[in-house]
Amino acid sequence: MHPNPTTKLLLLLLVLTTWCQPHRQERDALLAFKRGVRDLLGRLTSWRRGDDCCRWRGVRCSNRTGHVLGLRLGVGSEWYDDPFEATLSGQISLSLFSLEHLEHLDLGWNSGLHFPRGGHSPKLLSSLKNLRYLNLSGIRFERTLHPQLGNLSKLQYLDLSDTYSEKPRDLSWLTRLPLLCHLNMNGENLSKVHDWPHTVNMIPSLEVLSLSYCSLQNTSQQLPHLNLTKLEKLDLSGNDFHHLSESCWFWNLTSLKHLYLGYNNLYGQFPNTLGRMKSLQVFDFSYNNQMAIMTPNLLRNLCNLEVLNLRYSLSYGNMTELYESLRHSSKLRELDLRGNNIIGTIPAGIGQLTSLVTLDLSGNHLIGHVPSEISMLSSLTSLYLGDNNLTGVITEEHFSGLTSLKYMDIL
Repeated sequence: MHPNPTTKLLLLLLVLTTWCQPHRQERDALLAFKRGVRDLLGRLTSWRRGDDCCRWRGVRCSNRTGHVLGLRLGVGSEWYDDPFEATLSGQISLSLFSLEHLEHLDLGWNSGLHFPRGGHSPKLLSSLKNLRYLNLSGIRFERTLHPQLGNLSKLQYLDLSDTYSEKPRDLSWLTRLPLLCHLNMNGENLSKVHDWPHTVNMIPSLEVLSLSYCSLQNTSQQLPHLNLTKLEKLDLSGNDFHHLSESCWFWNLTSLKHLYLGYNNLYGQFPNTLGRMKSLQVFDFSYNNQMAIMTPNLLRNLCNLEVLNLRYSLSYGNMTELYESLRHSSKLRELDLRGNNIIGTIPAGIGQLTSLVTLDLSGNHLIGHVPSEISMLSSLTSLYLGDNNLTGVITEEHFSGLTSLKYMDIL
């Protein structure tokens, strides 16, 4: 027996009513958010009552259910020309927390936004159980937000950089996020957190860990077993650890591709384990007060290096030995050895590093002439050789192949 046309129509109306009701409630929640903020650039002008909110700028919905799944309102690269004007400001409506199907919430770098006072926001935020992506960077909180976020067990991406919340004493809530791949807490004051290496070591899913300028106490804790086998990027720059480099716990992370350790006052000999970090593409050890000691052969096996920045970090060095350790780094794009008390001459073989875009050897104790082979660096845009003891004449031959050169200081 087939249903008659009237039955079919009733069924269709029932489906549409069921679909539209949550859709309307979510639209009203978004409109309440809009009413609470100041929008100088009119980023939310497409948010109009009566329109389908799934067509609004920054809103993503499920094609199947119509529920709001994503809210992308972060101040991204498209606003870099006028980031201040692009910033939303005002109070974040509590209605936002009724979007229970939300998977992606990006309010990053809207520094004028703030959550309502009273302390309810962290608890309400933790009720968004379906969140996979959360970016609240640059938004200030009146109290510590972190512990409640441990309830967001599906979270894969978390950015809390520069939120300037109350100093946390504990990061153990992070261990309740078993799927977390990306964690950025740059600029957060974590000076009261003493066991942070042990905590992050209990999150084996991590691929990116950024804790720069966090006032971390030190990084010399001993971890008997490293679980961070997937970690590819580690940024600990700007923490002023002021202890021996070789005592750091992370040198055995052979999965690392990007390692940032600038402005930390790390000193002494680099450990031999550095030479086993063969996946390393970017190594930034800049501004460590010329107190580090590197045996050049540690770099010999780092054939995937694209960026090496040791600016103002080495207590001494020999240019010939450093070049010999890097001569097989065919992917090297940036080499910054400024201010490292390096002696010797610039080897002619430097012209074999044909991928170089930036070469900075300034502020050392180099002698001799500039080899004409430097003209082989056709991709070079920046060349800095000044403040050395170089002699000889710079001729047109030196520049004949430097077709990309834009910036130069060789005096």
